[in-house]
Amino acid sequence: MHEQSLFASVPVHQHHELLQQLAGLTAMQPRHCLERRLIFKAYRKPGLAGRTGASQDLQQSDLHRLNKMLNGNMYYTQVVGPVSEKSFGSALTETPYDYERQPWKLEFRDIPEAGTRSAVTSRLMSSATLPRGDIVPSMNAWGYNFTTEFVVEGDMFVYNDIAIFLHRVLHYPEESNQPRQSLPALKDMTLLEKSGSYVLQAFIIVQDGSNQESMKTASQHLFGLREQLKSAVRLEQADRLSLDTRAK
Repeated sequence: MHEQSLFASVPVHQHHELLQQLAGLTAMQPRHCLERRLIFKAYRKPGLAGRTGASQDLQQSDLHRLNKMLNGNMYYTQVVGPVSEKSFGSALTETPYDYERQPWKLEFRDIPEAGTRSAVTSRLMSSATLPRGDIVPSMNAWGYNFTTEFVVEGDMFVYNDIAIFLHRVLHYPEESNQPRQSLPALKDMTLLEKSGSYVLQAFIIVQDGSNQESMKTASQHLFGLREQLKSAVRLEQADRLSLDTRAK
């Protein structure tokens, strides 16, 4: 699969107005999202995912995608898990966060392609469902070490075949050398971007990246959205090296 994207920076004072514009454009209310994102770094060329016990919990289609993702060059990769606002600071409430039941998926994004004539960011991507709970032993067995984690907070819209994600990154108040089994209060999280600005990503997933007609159509749809939003934000291609996921 290929992800085609355009990006824009959105100042915090423009956030509410842009949410209203996007709601009007897409004829839908924003779907608020909170995601834990665990970052793992490859420390050796990974082995087959099918050799670990955790892989017994996976569907064959997911196992096949995992093997393709984890047996190439060495990369940073993300393990993503949805959480709710109630999960934060839940140690002090009657509905504690259950780390052992936390669902995860592995998301791989390659470095964007170089030398393309299209004015969009295009990169190979894939995702696969992972077992719930403590994913570190499985990732270690596949040749990946945990490095850090953060939370992404934002709102998602869908406009025809385009997903629109207006989001920002939140950091934990304290560092940890392993994934947290409980989450601090949301008010204690700190902004990565101190100004409070957001990132707007508009993207289309093309199932067959070798189909040039499909890739061209996706680009044209993104350019159409860029034109519709030009009075509000400037959607443009991202700097390629800023999205480099290769492990050095």
